[in-house]
Amino acid sequence: MRTITYLTLLATCLVAACGEGETAESGPAPAQAAKSDCPDCDPAGPNAFAQTQLGDGFYREGQSWQVAYRYNVPPTAEMRDDVFLGEDVASSEAYLFEYRVTGLGTTIRENTQRQTVTIRISQADSQGSHGDLFAPGRVDTYESAVEFTMNDLLEPMHEKVFSRRYPNGMHSELDPKASLRTGASVFPKTIPRLLVHGAVAAPAPELPEDLRDIADALRTGWDKALYKKLVFGNGDVVYWTVDGDEYWPFYTRTRAGEGLLVAWNQ
Repeated sequence: MRTITYLTLLATCLVAACGEGETAESGPAPAQAAKSDCPDCDPAGPNAFAQTQLGDGFYREGQSWQVAYRYNVPPTAEMRDDVFLGEDVASSEAYLFEYRVTGLGTTIRENTQRQTVTIRISQADSQGSHGDLFAPGRVDTYESAVEFTMNDLLEPMHEKVFSRRYPNGMHSELDPKASLRTGASVFPKTIPRLLVHGAVAAPAPELPEDLRDIADALRTGWDKALYKKLVFGNGDVVYWTVDGDEYWPFYTRTRAGEGLLVAWNQ
């Protein structure tokens, strides 16, 4: 009954809880409100990972990773016109999602050639030896996948949503000044987020019990690793693994929910 209730409420979540962040400010400096998910990156500089010293490369064809994600689902009685009347929310069980690089390219942005990446998100098969750690239900019965493209400054470019109505995908242009966000989609794409300035060295994040169980089972040594912690002006909290050679954050917490990187495949 619990899973069915969450799946029912997710449809409401897509419009309300999961849609925020699109005009979020990030950090105290005025320039950081300017654009995208690396708001203080130099638009003429190297890619966001190099600028933030999290890596010297970018995505590669065929890379894939898995993220456990639990939604924050607001009670319907607490909503009116996308405005939350109270702060009490219910968290769903954790669902498992597959992210895969399906294309690389280039684009011109402010007279500078930039690399681009297209990433496809779908619900992963959570059955197997650790299947009991994840919600058994499916969230992809209507919408089967979403692809989004961003440049190497983490500026969104466009997305394609695959559903029963649009089996070949519905294409939408995205505002490069906005943050990647879940929006009207069941698939969590509210990340990655980075700052050139503002990251602090931090120990492992405090995880909710269910995500901690997943991390203990699938991310050996996660609680002893070192992280860079970023806190954005809209309340987003992002932890990146230091020296992990991973181009997706280990843990994110937003108003929409919480995500945990459980596997990275080069």
